[in-house]
Amino acid sequence: MTSPKPSTFEDNVGVRIVRLADVFTRLAKIGVEEPWGLRSTDLRILNVLDGSESVAISEIARRTHVDKAWISRSVRELEMKKLVERRLDVEDSRLSLAALTDAGKALLEQMRPLARASEHRVLDGIDEKKFKQQLDKLLENAEEILGSAEALKSRMAIVAKSS
Repeated sequence: MTSPKPSTFEDNVGVRIVRLADVFTRLAKIGVEEPWGLRSTDLRILNVLDGSESVAISEIARRTHVDKAWISRSVRELEMKKLVERRLDVEDSRLSLAALTDAGKALLEQMRPLARASEHRVLDGIDEKKFKQQLDKLLENAEEILGSAEALKSRMAIVAKSS
């Protein structure tokens, strides 16, 4: 589907999403980082682990779009806070897994009502189910474009090295 060409970059979806992300980042700093002592990346890790028995560090990095080394450091810090524990995969000892501790689960349960209330306010006047489906599709499309761009960048680097 083709849409009309935006007249300005202010009308561009990417620009709007970046602005929205900036607002949510500031809200997270006020509502999560300061009262709970968690950085944005910490919360993203806890969210990935929420409801899972354990998740590979590499999978957390993939799902959060954060560098694997940064995820490893952040998981280590969350271990020191007793919110996450790390273990080796029983089937593949090279694979490091992370899981929520009871304290991590309890923290998320404390935060959950506040997150629900904030989400309710931000979605005021919006069809939540439809909007979330559209966000999922938007993310899928963006990840596909990113994958293509990264593959092209890799091919160009290989061509440049062989020149």
